[in-house]
Amino acid sequence: MINSRKNNRGASRRSLTVFLDSSVILSALASPSGGSRKILYAGTKGKLRLLTSPFVIEEVAKHLHKLGVKPNELEILLKKKVIRVISDAPQHIIKKFHSVIVDPDDAPILAGAVLSGSHVLLSLDKGHILTDRVRKALKPLLVFSPKEFWEWVEKHR
Repeated sequence: MINSRKNNRGASRRSLTVFLDSSVILSALASPSGGSRKILYAGTKGKLRLLTSPFVIEEVAKHLHKLGVKPNELEILLKKKVIRVISDAPQHIIKKFHSVIVDPDDAPILAGAVLSGSHVLLSLDKGHILTDRVRKALKPLLVFSPKEFWEWVEKHR
């Protein structure tokens, strides 16, 4: 499913597009192994197209120090375009997601994921994003944790 011929940019033509929440980026930067790090690795190999928004990057930057991650590690990911940063969703779109999510502060993540055209939204936020309500509201966009995502990939190979 995520393997196919490569285009001239190194990304496969049919690679899955994945929108990353701050929790996944932080986890990937803080841990040398695990599902989140594996997501970044797949992005560097062009097997996944990784997207996020400036809103998410600001959240990541605010919390790097808590995990002992140096800011330049995030900068390297962005400079190498492992993760591509797309525009934030407009406020009138974000407001439409306030009723879907427990914490309205997370609405920009849902709006960004939907507007990005991604196939999948990845998060580790079980309380706000990885809920049945969000999953139903965002269909056909799939909402997974990295672990659930890799299980889904294995099942659909």
